[in-house]
Amino acid sequence: MTRVIMVALDGMRPDMVDAAATPNLFALAAEGTRFANARSVFPSETRVATPSLITGCRPGGHGMVANTLFDASVAPDRLLRTKLVDDVLAMAAGAESPLQRASLAERMAPFGLRFALVSAGTAGAARLLHPAAERLGSFRWNVEDSDGATAAEVRDALGATPDAAVPNIPRVEFAGRVLLEHVLPRHAPDVALLWLSEPDVSFHWGGLRAPHAQDALRAADAVLGRIRAWRDAQPDAAEIAIIVLSDHGHVTGRGKRCLRSELQRAGFRAGTGMGPDVDVVVAPAAAPGLWLRDLGIAPQIAEFLASQPWAGPLLARDTSILPEGRAMPLALLGSGHARSADLVATFAGDEAADEWGLPGFAPFDAPDVPEGGGMHGGLHRAELATVLVMQGGPFRRGAVAQEAADLTDIVPTVLHLLGLPSAGMEGRPLHAAFDATADAPPAREVVTLPGGFVLEAMRGPNGRFYPSAMHRAARAPRRPAFAQ
Repeated sequence: MTRVIMVALDGMRPDMVDAAATPNLFALAAEGTRFANARSVFPSETRVATPSLITGCRPGGHGMVANTLFDASVAPDRLLRTKLVDDVLAMAAGAESPLQRASLAERMAPFGLRFALVSAGTAGAARLLHPAAERLGSFRWNVEDSDGATAAEVRDALGATPDAAVPNIPRVEFAGRVLLEHVLPRHAPDVALLWLSEPDVSFHWGGLRAPHAQDALRAADAVLGRIRAWRDAQPDAAEIAIIVLSDHGHVTGRGKRCLRSELQRAGFRAGTGMGPDVDVVVAPAAAPGLWLRDLGIAPQIAEFLASQPWAGPLLARDTSILPEGRAMPLALLGSGHARSADLVATFAGDEAADEWGLPGFAPFDAPDVPEGGGMHGGLHRAELATVLVMQGGPFRRGAVAQEAADLTDIVPTVLHLLGLPSAGMEGRPLHAAFDATADAPPAREVVTLPGGFVLEAMRGPNGRFYPSAMHRAARAPRRPAFAQ
């Protein structure tokens, strides 16, 4: 029986993988199967990506539509922040989880297989990755945990969790120890997921090639090297597969602004909760959500944003609230859900090199991220491209797979590896990881968007749509290629 160790490097850009900065990941990619066309979901945010990974469904299926969102039925006076367990549970409304699809652990349990999560990310993200841990009696630990039996178990075995820092190297290294020195030998899960918060933390707070970000990247890669060394020392090493992934990439943030303030200056009553003096609730992000008291003001908001040089095209949960052709439907991206914002704004990025020599920069709305820091959440090429490497076990050696893939295809591939069904998932097993004849380059297409923008996309073998990059069109815009 094959075992699987999944390692997530939060925020890792695939074009930053090289022999000098990430020697262990570079070696795994060279020796296993690397997916050249791996992508995130939209919005390309962590607490949208994590449930997409673990359920094999895009946001429109599982229902977590943003890191920060508004839900009047849960908290009419404020925004919900999904990094907080309390807000995640509030969205669940008394249920075990707000997710509307089963997680990997829930799919494994009926077959007697065990899943374990070790997370150096936020407590909210850990809850979304393994919402059924208590019910299933399986292992879920996060660096922010201080109470409960699992926190005590780890503390007794390895001591106190280090404090958070930038770079977050102490917590990344400690999480690696929890996996290698405690979970794998004591719990022996069939599938383990280690979520590392670097390089995301350091990319945000200083820039993609800042010295401390490079230190963090090396530290995360070193943890990966220790995991491989552990695997290779096991008597059943040939049956233990390693999957390395990132949940999104990063683009350099240039042109920080507050969309709520911009709307206020334009005369709209914008706020962070639907109070009596607020008509538009705005959730800050690289793709800010806008919830409207009266859908009738949508055309005026669209008109204002269309006049701003920093604004990209609009997306809408229901495009009928705007004149024809003024917004792209969220459903095209697999992101339309009852929790989705009425409108989702985007920012007009650029594919030219940033100050670090890396392609890509864009305006952003994030109060805590400094100008020049890394950012993600939108449709920029650098935000959507992800790392996906599968090595060991039955995976192909020394292969570069061309088939289109995103986060929702990873767990179906794991289930296929374990001989388990993945029915009901939107993603599908990536057979190119096992069989060269199953690999094929995706069909490419371009969708014309409002305001002189285009969306590059891929079509998988089953016709599934994979967005790849939004950017300004090279020539005058044509009629939108999507239907109302």
